[in-house]
Amino acid sequence: MAVIVSTASGKGGVGKTLITASLGITLSRLGKKVLLIDGDMGLRNMDLILGLENDCFYNICDLAEGKCFLEDAVLPVTDHLDFLPASQKESWETVFPAAMDTVMDDIHRLYDFIFIDCPAGMGKGVETAFRLSDRVILLVAPSWSSRRNADRLLPLIGKGKIWKYVLNRFTAKEGSGLSFQEVYDTLDEESFGGVIPYSIMADRLGNRGEIAEFREKSAYGRALYDVLRCLLKDKDIPAARWLSSLRLSDRENEEETERENDRNKRTERAGLSWHSSSSAYKWRRRR
Repeated sequence: MAVIVSTASGKGGVGKTLITASLGITLSRLGKKVLLIDGDMGLRNMDLILGLENDCFYNICDLAEGKCFLEDAVLPVTDHLDFLPASQKESWETVFPAAMDTVMDDIHRLYDFIFIDCPAGMGKGVETAFRLSDRVILLVAPSWSSRRNADRLLPLIGKGKIWKYVLNRFTAKEGSGLSFQEVYDTLDEESFGGVIPYSIMADRLGNRGEIAEFREKSAYGRALYDVLRCLLKDKDIPAARWLSSLRLSDRENEEETERENDRNKRTERAGLSWHSSSSAYKWRRRR
């Protein structure tokens, strides 16, 4: 019997899809059988960050409508990790709730954890995902508007559900937007589920469809593990540890920026040059 977790936000652009995938990847590395479900009908993106955009022939709507079998729609990602795509054409308004219930009944016995990446904002998709879920993550970016919009989702969470605010894309640097401490001070301990630092490398891996390759010992990987401890085991992680992850991530980002600058300089040196003897452009260095 799977534990079903929905990840939602009051607005788009907070990194919800990347974090949902990363949490599932983290659990799969611990040997848990995990299914990632893209619930963002019409605007699916999880297939892109997983590098599976060319493999999605069927989707969750096809499964709900009986157009395919489970093994046709569910795609393997890594060991212990599978993915069920959203439809690019359908919307939640066209999906019968009973059909979605049947799909979840069929798959929840096959996994330890199921993560649903909800659409941004409010609507039938979020309502359905919350109804099906045991736990809910409300993702908050470093802005007061994101914090306020996440609060608007609270009435949609049913009684008896475990839910947590998880802060995302925060840094320890001053002047880089709303600080961790400012948001942390507005939350009570029971509703706080952790903070995930802004990671240049995680963003790049996601853009390349390689998020499954993030380093688990990085600040990003460590924070994901701590968030799962808060959400699934109700562990109380000290604020000092979260701040430590933010500072470590800032250092990692600086190092990655330096490496990127070095790569750019080498690329510039290996560019086009004028060859005087042949009066033609030639590459200084060929691959």
